[in-house]
Amino acid sequence: MAIVEIFLTAFIQVVFEKLASRDLLSFARREKIHDLLLKWSRMLGEIDAVLADAEEKQMKTGQRDIKLWLEDLEDLAYDLDDVLDEFSTEALRQHVLNESRASTSKAHFSMSELSGPTR
Repeated sequence: MAIVEIFLTAFIQVVFEKLASRDLLSFARREKIHDLLLKWSRMLGEIDAVLADAEEKQMKTGQRDIKLWLEDLEDLAYDLDDVLDEFSTEALRQHVLNESRASTSKAHFSMSELSGPTR
């Protein structure tokens, strides 16, 4: 098995795990991109199946075209990973911002309770 195929097989698994992240799925639902992530997940499954077929054909025929296609697929996988990282970063940013707002609201409420009624 060539290095590219080994990398892609492992990399696709990592991307699947990112797509299944609870924070990313929550973000996708809020931003109404959940269907897009599901489409990507299905496409990754198809890519994984084609990858296995391409690997078998390359071993039998040694075709250079398949090697070039696999390299293009590797580039696509990197691009998809970059987009998922951006989504994950935004999801985390929104989560931290919401937590910060919740903490600020709780602190404000507690301070008003401590000061008692105003006259």
